[in-house]
Amino acid sequence: MNNYDKLAKQIDWKSVLISTYKSLTLSEDEVMVLLVADYCIEQGENLISPELLALKMNLDYKKISEILTQLVNISLIFVEEENGKLCTSLRGIKQLLVAEFLKQGQKDEKSKPDTQHIYSIFENEFGRPLTYTEIETLKSWFELGYGEDKIVLALKEAVAAKVKNFRYIDRILLNWQQQEERRKEGYTTISEDWRKDMEESIKIANLDWVDKHGK
Repeated sequence: MNNYDKLAKQIDWKSVLISTYKSLTLSEDEVMVLLVADYCIEQGENLISPELLALKMNLDYKKISEILTQLVNISLIFVEEENGKLCTSLRGIKQLLVAEFLKQGQKDEKSKPDTQHIYSIFENEFGRPLTYTEIETLKSWFELGYGEDKIVLALKEAVAAKVKNFRYIDRILLNWQQQEERRKEGYTTISEDWRKDMEESIKIANLDWVDKHGK
C-alpha cells in the first residue's frame, strides 16, 4: 500500500470530492456515479457495470455507460484483474483527491502557520487524524473570528464533558459568543421584549389603580 492509499483511508475523500468536483471539472452525474460505485464496492461487488448502477440510480443505462467510459478514459476509474477476476478500482479518483487535499493543506500552512499546531492538539485529544470535514470546520471557526486559545478552551470543555465531537464544540463556541453579545449589549432581543411587556403591564396596572382609587 503506497502513501496515497494510506491517506485515502485516513481522509474523508467523499467530502473532498463534493468540495472540489467543480474545480476538477467533474459533473454532478459523474460524482454520483463515483459515489454509487464506491457504495457497491463496499457492499462486495467486484466489477461495477452500467447495469448494476442503473438499478440504483435515476440515470439510464446509456448515460451511465458513457460516464463510466469517460471516467476510465481519464484514469479516475480502473478495471483491473485480481486473482483471475476483473475488478473495478477507484484508485484514480482517490489519488487525485488526496493530492487536492495535500495541496490545500500546503496553502493553509502558508497562510496560517499556526493551524498545524491546533490540528495536532485536536488529533492528540481525539486519538486519530482529523477528517477533511473536521479540518474545514476548524478553518470556518478561524474565519468567524474565534482565536486559537478560545477554540482550544472549547475543546478542553468538550473533553471534560466526555463529548469528543465537533458539533458539541461548535455549540460551546456559539454559546460563548452569545454570552459575549449579551454582556456587550446589556440585554438580548428577548429580554428587551420582556422588559417592554413588563413596562406595559405596570403602566396598565397603575392606570387601573388610579381608576379604582383615584376618584
